[in-house]
Amino acid sequence: MLKLQWLQVHQFRTVKSGTRLLFSPSLNVLLGENGTGKSMLLDLAAAVVSSDFTPLRHEAFDLEYALAADTGRITVRVRNVPSGAEGTSGLSMDITVAPRDMAWPLVIHREGQQLRVSREDDTTDVVHERIAPEVGGRLWLVLMTGGIAWVEKTGEGTAAVEPMLAMAREVSAQADLRRFDEGLAHFDQLWRAELRLSRRAEGVLATGTGVASEDLLDGLRKVAAAQWGAARYVLSSENVPFLRDAARLLGFASAEALLSPLETQPQGKYETLSLGNLDLCFVTAAGQRLSARQLGYGQKRLVAFLHYLAHARAVVIADEVAHAFHPRQVRAILEQLEPRQALLTSQSPELLDSLTFDSPEQVRSTFVRCRREEDTGRLIWENLSPDAAGDFFTAWRAEPRRVGELLQAKGLW
Repeated sequence: MLKLQWLQVHQFRTVKSGTRLLFSPSLNVLLGENGTGKSMLLDLAAAVVSSDFTPLRHEAFDLEYALAADTGRITVRVRNVPSGAEGTSGLSMDITVAPRDMAWPLVIHREGQQLRVSREDDTTDVVHERIAPEVGGRLWLVLMTGGIAWVEKTGEGTAAVEPMLAMAREVSAQADLRRFDEGLAHFDQLWRAELRLSRRAEGVLATGTGVASEDLLDGLRKVAAAQWGAARYVLSSENVPFLRDAARLLGFASAEALLSPLETQPQGKYETLSLGNLDLCFVTAAGQRLSARQLGYGQKRLVAFLHYLAHARAVVIADEVAHAFHPRQVRAILEQLEPRQALLTSQSPELLDSLTFDSPEQVRSTFVRCRREEDTGRLIWENLSPDAAGDFFTAWRAEPRRVGELLQAKGLW
């Protein structure tokens, strides 16, 4: 799973130039008062992890970051100078892709729609390619285009760059990653999800659009053949893990996802079906049925977050993650995060008070402090210093108490 190793901000809105943050591969908690850019940092982290800079095409920025996994590492510097026109003509990228199983890293330079590809520290072979406007600011498409162009123009076999193409697919898997918001926006988006079925000789294929998660798609695949042609498709919570977990944490006996056919049209020799009008129905022990839309605010938010986790398989980016949740649910959510990387905020002490630490190094790797300079208004984002992390850990170990209280006493939150 590709995770964010570090991020350096050379230019982005009012963030102090030169800001460099290191991230833990597991839990990262942003500390700071309101107005210190925590949500902005989460949005920026989502942009670099998804590596889709198309939404930022009208902004000037200069960022550097690294994504790493067991399969290798991708280092990117991306700059944008808004041109005033639509598209990403002002976007430039310097990318180094170093897959573990590839003999040499490839370097890709992008300037607008032009690509230049070469081996790292070796310009014997240099490949030039023009990318399609549809690529936009999507890193995974730049990697795919560069890798395929290298194979075609150098005559090397596809096997030579397959590890790089595999890493591009890993980036693609995170292409829709967004910040889980502090309210119910993700819950509201759930109902716009559409799933598509295609019946072929080898079986039924299922794909999704919008925020449709793999859990929903997997559940649909299990019943699609048997329920084909039904007026309503019913997915039991036993076949939809996020729904099963939601029912358990909310105290329901079971749950179902319900989908209705939208249209049927042939595609060549294949029959295709679109499903929508999603509803999630929860069933009490007494048999009473409740739509998710009838649940309370905190219940809705929990359902939405568990669905978000089913979509965010490698990295979770969540704002006010403990908001409206019972302490028992907060603890359950923290358990659900593993083995993902998580970047979280919470102004509720419930999240912080659930944390434990084994060393000063773990304290330092867990917290990112966000503040605003009073005289300049610049946003300051920083890892804790070794001294601050050591001082906190010593105090916490000597007299274990609520983490939130101790952070405030130390002036860190």
